[in-house]
Amino acid sequence: MQYFFLSLGVIVAIIFNSIRKPQVTLNMVIIKGFTSLCFIFTALFSFVGNPDCPGYLGALTVTGACFGLIGDIVLDLKYLYKADADKYLNTGFISFLIGHLFYSAGLIYTYGFNIYVFGFTALCVAFGILFALGAEKVLKLNYGKFKLITVLYTTVLNSAFGMAFAYAVVKPCAHTIVYTVGMFLFFVSDGILSRTYFSVNEKDHNSRLAVVLNHSTYFAAQFLIAISLILI
Repeated sequence: MQYFFLSLGVIVAIIFNSIRKPQVTLNMVIIKGFTSLCFIFTALFSFVGNPDCPGYLGALTVTGACFGLIGDIVLDLKYLYKADADKYLNTGFISFLIGHLFYSAGLIYTYGFNIYVFGFTALCVAFGILFALGAEKVLKLNYGKFKLITVLYTTVLNSAFGMAFAYAVVKPCAHTIVYTVGMFLFFVSDGILSRTYFSVNEKDHNSRLAVVLNHSTYFAAQFLIAISLILI
């Protein structure tokens, strides 16, 4: 069943990208939400269908994916309900942040937390803070009132990717490698998203190419993380 939902999700994601425009409609939000349900069910059935997958890893990964679904819907609702756009944006960031914490907790419970993982993760946390603070000037972004949540989210994202990469090095297997590729694509996706949200150039906010690349890398990330549970 995991491959059914994986295939269905890829098809719906392609449809979503073909119709997704900077001007968001309710139909787009619904289709995006359905795609997100597909990566949740991909994770769930990958977990259930693999007797070697630890229960806590499967449960934490599926929970992280559920927070991804919440973030997906909430972030696009800010386009439909502009009066509450700030609340939706903050809620979306927080939802994805919590999702990354659940994903990372699954890795720690499964593979342990040694000095090498801790050291590399700490370096990525430091880099995340510096990157988030320096990106405004270098990449010509303006976080405005969202600076605190952006720096916090970027720090958590960097630590999640750093931890994944460290596990892929010290505990190399199909699961950690595929998971790390997924986290890398998450990092790329959010980098693209930052320009559509915070670029000082208004044209970047309505870039069709950026919108497609953002969602393509994002959905690829979530589906890789989900399907990695069948590979452990």
